[in-house]
Amino acid sequence: MLILLQWAAINNQYATCQFLLNAGVDVNKKGGESVATAAMWAAQRCHYYTVHLLLQHGADPLVTDVQGYNILHLATFEGNIFLLVLLLHQNIAVDVPDNQGHTCLMWAAYKGYPTCVDLFLRWGADVHLTDDTGFTALHWALVKGSQGCIQKLIEYGADRFAETQNGKTPAITAEEMKTERIWHRALKECGYKDDAMPLTLNFPMSSWLLKDKRGFMNKFFFLYPFLILWVVVMISSHMVIYAGIPLALFAAYCLQWLAFQVMEYAPSDMRHMHKTASVCKFPVSSTC
Repeated sequence: MLILLQWAAINNQYATCQFLLNAGVDVNKKGGESVATAAMWAAQRCHYYTVHLLLQHGADPLVTDVQGYNILHLATFEGNIFLLVLLLHQNIAVDVPDNQGHTCLMWAAYKGYPTCVDLFLRWGADVHLTDDTGFTALHWALVKGSQGCIQKLIEYGADRFAETQNGKTPAITAEEMKTERIWHRALKECGYKDDAMPLTLNFPMSSWLLKDKRGFMNKFFFLYPFLILWVVVMISSHMVIYAGIPLALFAAYCLQWLAFQVMEYAPSDMRHMHKTASVCKFPVSSTC
């Protein structure tokens, strides 16, 4: 049964919550179907200012509801990045699991919230943790099929070959969940082949030049525009104008295309990242 403070929090009645708190109502009183506090009810509905008010008046961010979810788990279900930032500043461990061993990073990956995945990873979430079935956050991202989540996890060092208790790797999970195309695209964006092995450049002296791949790429892309400019000037200055200009533009286009091909082999954080943006239960039964 909901108490008055919880009802006010659910309906985002800020002034009512403030009045009740000033009147001495217990801010950590649990109630309702999920046996949760007012702050937890407000977090489920992304009521940022109400949650902030309740935390200021002593709401305990570490208590859990009947399902073992704390307030950070509940906020993750809705993917409100501002609320998550507020809660992470309340000394909540970013990797605290629920009753099934799911961390907030796993929930964000499963729900398909790339910005939340990025936030948790920047906050120090362990990308290698597993739940009770051996699933990592990468496995759950493949269940949802969010390319942004998958890319972020790979960039932060997720094990591309991690096996669950049933021996299922991310590749097998992607195959079963029909997200292979997204998996392969994310791997390519991060500099890996479809089999999750690193892409390699093969040309004379490549092993020597690519000892420091980052240094090589920095030098290459710093000098490459000067090469393009020199080629364009040389072609246009040594040919008649009606032939020189089209050929110079064609040569510039070809060199630009070549630069994009080389970029495929650059470290993932040197690439242009895109598609990284923003029922709250894992499936009870899953083919994965």
